[in-house]
Amino acid sequence: MLIIIIPVLAVVLLWTWQIFNWVWLKPKKVERLFRKQGMKGNSYRFLFGDSKETSSMYEEAYSKPIGFKDDITPRVMPNILHTIRKYGNYSFSWSGPRPRVFITDTGVAREVFTKYRMYLKNFKISNPTVRLLFSGIGDAEGDEWAKSRARLNPVFNMDKLKPMVPAIQMCTEDTLNKFRELTSKEGGSCVVDVFPHLENFTSEVLAQLMFSSKYTDDIKRTFLELVELSNLAKLPSKILTVPGEKYLPTKTNRRGKEIDRHARVTFTAMIHERLKTKKRAPSGGNRDLLDVLMNDLYDETITTGRQEILADAVANCKVFFFAGSETSSNLLTWTVIMLSFYEDWQARAREEVIQVLGNKKDITSEDLGKLKTMTMIINEMLRLFPPIMEITRLVGEDTKIKEYTIPKDSLLTFPVLMFHRSKEIWGEDAGEFKPDRFADGVLKAANGVPAFMPFGWGPRICLGMNFAMLETKTFLAMLLREFYIEYSPTYTHAPIVGITIQPQFGAPVVLTKI
Repeated sequence: MLIIIIPVLAVVLLWTWQIFNWVWLKPKKVERLFRKQGMKGNSYRFLFGDSKETSSMYEEAYSKPIGFKDDITPRVMPNILHTIRKYGNYSFSWSGPRPRVFITDTGVAREVFTKYRMYLKNFKISNPTVRLLFSGIGDAEGDEWAKSRARLNPVFNMDKLKPMVPAIQMCTEDTLNKFRELTSKEGGSCVVDVFPHLENFTSEVLAQLMFSSKYTDDIKRTFLELVELSNLAKLPSKILTVPGEKYLPTKTNRRGKEIDRHARVTFTAMIHERLKTKKRAPSGGNRDLLDVLMNDLYDETITTGRQEILADAVANCKVFFFAGSETSSNLLTWTVIMLSFYEDWQARAREEVIQVLGNKKDITSEDLGKLKTMTMIINEMLRLFPPIMEITRLVGEDTKIKEYTIPKDSLLTFPVLMFHRSKEIWGEDAGEFKPDRFADGVLKAANGVPAFMPFGWGPRICLGMNFAMLETKTFLAMLLREFYIEYSPTYTHAPIVGITIQPQFGAPVVLTKI
């Protein structure tokens, strides 16, 4: 009997020791290290760290709206702002047993974002629902990521995107038809919540880019379910997992897995359908994203690892379809809202559109490149409402940042929104909407500091940023040619965070047919 009991007891004791070390001894050791180096932060609290405090901060922040010209930072990242204000520009908090270091130095941020092999994405340690959203290239690392990125880069090259403008125009026309119908019923002017319309528009465009497909019922259902999945993820207030959480039969976990299963079925069916036709665009032709993701599957000589290739293609479909659509729809939504308040800038943008495009039916990318005022407006919106509000990296090995030693498995968080609203970088008017600050380019707008990071920085900068700009310019140009946008008294300014910053109560504006 002892022969059996002793090994079992040894295993139990070892397991208990490892757990105790993970949830208590190691965090306290790291805390002592940080404090010895002069870094300040909250004391570690057993197992959950600052999770409860963070959730309470978001609950309080979301409980009431803010003024339109108020700084959105206290509402969309209250925990980060609170920690930095209380403890300084190099400070720390706790995401469960894991230390999270906040750094406000843009130079350090650029260095970290460049070294992608040492500083890793943090999605693999996120809560289960977040991990369902971000797989494929989203959480790939090292050589695997580099290979995927090299394969996908050509799809998002501006020269390859130029032929997409007619498809974007077509989808824009569909949305404007809905606006025409709504306003005509009310004598040419009415209140329209543009947020759901813009979500629909960007997902239609993504269906064209990714699948060369119309916005079918299956694709629409998949998109709406992925939106639901992002809401379940509770990204800002619950970015890390509770130990063993993914195994719990919670309502959120069950629904998340159900949505993920539906998405995988939809995208897998599309891949199999295309494989049946055995048709792909020539290597030099205009290949849609699905065609590129399926590249190795077309090669019938590849007989091993096909299931892994298929799974990776499906995962990337999910990431690009949802994240690409949400980024553009929220950028467009905030721009339309801002133009409803700043009618002088709306008039300047409209005048430029009419001067450059006139009544031209077929818009080209060259036409869009001439819209300088429009570019300034979009850049200012990317500064004030960046798609990537903060960027977090997982430290892959013990490292030194300035005078601080940061141990492996720590998190480094860089508050991009705070970079973008810093008076030290942008001047005393940093919190104001002033697109003309970008008249002489991004670097001069930031007084020579490379601090403009709406899509990230370095090798892992967002693949779809060129596409987002093309899509946004096309839609706004066509919208401003046909409609005046005015502030609606029914609008409530309440930004919240899903994956990107979005309006909590929709985006009603008054649209008037010109």
